[in-house]
Amino acid sequence: MSEDPTRFLEVAREAGRAAAAVCRAVLEAAPAAPDAMAKLGKEPVTVADYGSQAVVLRALAAAFPEHGVIAEEGSEALRAMADEGTARQVVELVRRATGEEDAGFDRVCAWIDHEGVPGADYVWALDPIDGTKGFLRREQYAVAIGLLHRGRPFAGVLVCPNLPVSDEPEAPRGALFCALRGQGCTLEPLDGGPARPVRVSEVDDPAGVRVLGSVESAHGDPALVRAVLEDLGLGGGMVRLDSQCKYGVVARGGAEVYLRPRSRPDYRENVWDHAAGAIVVEEAGGRVTDLDGCPLDFSKGRKLVDNRGVLATNGLVHDLLLESLARCEARAAD
Repeated sequence: MSEDPTRFLEVAREAGRAAAAVCRAVLEAAPAAPDAMAKLGKEPVTVADYGSQAVVLRALAAAFPEHGVIAEEGSEALRAMADEGTARQVVELVRRATGEEDAGFDRVCAWIDHEGVPGADYVWALDPIDGTKGFLRREQYAVAIGLLHRGRPFAGVLVCPNLPVSDEPEAPRGALFCALRGQGCTLEPLDGGPARPVRVSEVDDPAGVRVLGSVESAHGDPALVRAVLEDLGLGGGMVRLDSQCKYGVVARGGAEVYLRPRSRPDYRENVWDHAAGAIVVEEAGGRVTDLDGCPLDFSKGRKLVDNRGVLATNGLVHDLLLESLARCEARAAD
């Protein structure tokens, strides 16, 4: 490798911070009342989504022009739906976050559309706002920046602006996770403070296992999740959170399991929804596979076409969960 891989994290960390600033600025300007926010529809998240992606890909394009990119958004939809006010707001937010005072709408769109080099060994997988409904509710969302090397997660930055940095009652909100293959995972306060290594929990007794699931029932199979909880007698409780913040909670020891079955047989997960989170959990000592125990295969383009759901755990209870999933699915099929 010709360059220090820690530079990947340095650039992605600062890009993630800038993107989080864009997202926070959108929420600060939006009405606080839920009914007033609802009247705006998807406009706030649209502005934040495109602004966040422009900020991150501008930084990655400048630092690593030889890398590839897989990102959720493209400017074609923005150009088609954005009125003058929306376009102006996106541009102003990007200017403020980057210092590029002369950037216009076309330049911002070019950053949004940056795809890098096709077939590159290193490919960035970006979700500029993971958890759009959580964002609109001012709850959990994440800026997820993963780096794949030849189809395998190599580095990841997961920025969770509303996630407490620990389980302590008065813990500040705003957590930034950084992970590099073979170098472990760190957590630092988004608003400033030292980074500290984090590890998954050491709970292996099913009676104490805590489970995380998605808020949206369409993102999984609630009946299967309930069956697994009952089958194993998992007694630590279940919490539903939006976004890849769930990976961060497992990584810092706040839960032992994140279970995401397929919502329907033909569904395939998006690469950008798991690339950053997977490396964060693995480098914190956990394990991430699909529901059959197979590694997640990020080498097939924009989708995890060969994987069936996602299971992330502290590692100690992973095989128990896989065995239970097989039992519960077999019962349901009878």
